Amino acid sequence: MLTLLLPEILLAITITALLCRMLSRQSETEPRLFMAVAACLLVAGAVVSVFFGPATLFYASYRVDLLSQGFKVILAASLLFTVLASRDQFSIQANRLPEYYFFLLTGTLGMMMMTSAADLLTLYVSLELSSYSLYLLTALRDERRTTEASVKYVIIGAAVSGIMLWGLSLMAGVSGTFLLAGMAQNAPALLAEPAFAAGLALTLFAVLFKLSAFPVHAWAPDAYEAASTPVTAFLATASKAAAVAVMIRLLMLTGLTPGLTAAFGALAVASMTLGNAAALVQRDVKRLLAYSSVAQAGYLLVGLAAVSGEGFSSAFFYALAYAVMNAGAFTVVLAVARASANDNPKLSDFDGLAERSPLLGLLLLVSLLSLAGIPPLAGFTGKWILFSAAMDKGRWLLVLWAVLNSVVSLFYYLTLVKHAYLEKPKTLAPVGASPRVRVLAIGLCVAIVLLGLFPNFFVTFAQQAVVSAATPW
Repeated sequence: MLTLLLPEILLAITITALLCRMLSRQSETEPRLFMAVAACLLVAGAVVSVFFGPATLFYASYRVDLLSQGFKVILAASLLFTVLASRDQFSIQANRLPEYYFFLLTGTLGMMMMTSAADLLTLYVSLELSSYSLYLLTALRDERRTTEASVKYVIIGAAVSGIMLWGLSLMAGVSGTFLLAGMAQNAPALLAEPAFAAGLALTLFAVLFKLSAFPVHAWAPDAYEAASTPVTAFLATASKAAAVAVMIRLLMLTGLTPGLTAAFGALAVASMTLGNAAALVQRDVKRLLAYSSVAQAGYLLVGLAAVSGEGFSSAFFYALAYAVMNAGAFTVVLAVARASANDNPKLSDFDGLAERSPLLGLLLLVSLLSLAGIPPLAGFTGKWILFSAAMDKGRWLLVLWAVLNSVVSLFYYLTLVKHAYLEKPKTLAPVGASPRVRVLAIGLCVAIVLLGLFPNFFVTFAQQAVVSAATPW
């Protein structure tokens, strides 16, 4: 049992140690080395835990299988990236850094619990733990717009939390159980009940909040802009991966009615269209990437709307690819923000980046082209698998609209590339990159290319994870 819960145990130990460090009021208030080591151990622990299971724990309220453990590896890697990037952040005051790391850890713990939640109450508690941690992380930057954005984030989150409770109560009331396994045993009959179908719809609607999909996306642009850049990167990678894991588990066990399937398709169309259209007019790069994330959520919904093993595994793979692509983009954004002494860099701040730092320029180019779906990068392979799963279910018009939106997204991604490669820099001063950042940039470039060229291992793992999660409980 200890091995099955290795990631959660390591996180709990680290959280306790950091809390004791904070209470002891040590003179060294920023535990950078401590956090880096802990994050590395967490990644290793998450990888090891993949080889154990499947199993149900705590009276079947917690499920450990390849699906949950695979997503925990993504979450642990996202935490490690955020911790490494935090060494270069400059917009959070030093006296707030212990709390900053503390909420990073509690948010990660909540998201890991979300991936293993097999009970409605466990799902709700874990989602709230992660959400409140992210609310506080967003508010740590000491600026007026940060307060406004975090308040908006909390208000929308509180409303969505109430909607989710309503949905969960309907599902539990109709099914007579809080356990997802119990619902799965009688899923067709339960879906025929309007109250259960409505409860499932409300619950999935609440999870869309974590995915930053339409219509609960309004928090994302303001939160991305107002938060410290490493926090924004954490929101864009870890939070979205956890939401995909919950979506897969819920849809796999319950399925969708034809009406809910049509609604999923409509939300995918709206997310892609709104996200790409709004991104076209942005000048703040973090807001641009926020609207890009809304569009990317639409692509994920295309695969999930297939409600098939291929659709679920393709969403798993795309969540991994998206985390890597976004990590690359935000690595460059943080470096440019630090060079310009402005944690909200504009498009003009990227002028001449390829001349000032060829490696960062290359990473930006690879990351953005991959997000746009240009072959042979990870984004292209991920979208190909997503759209193929949807076409297998006859969603031709939905896939066509997604492809057209991918073409539209090229305009704003290439606009940023144009500033980096074709515009003359205002200053010839190089954009500083420490050896750690250079190693990280090279690793991310290689990962994006290899995920695109050689995806078979990860696609096969995603398929096995879906099969593992579908085995009887």
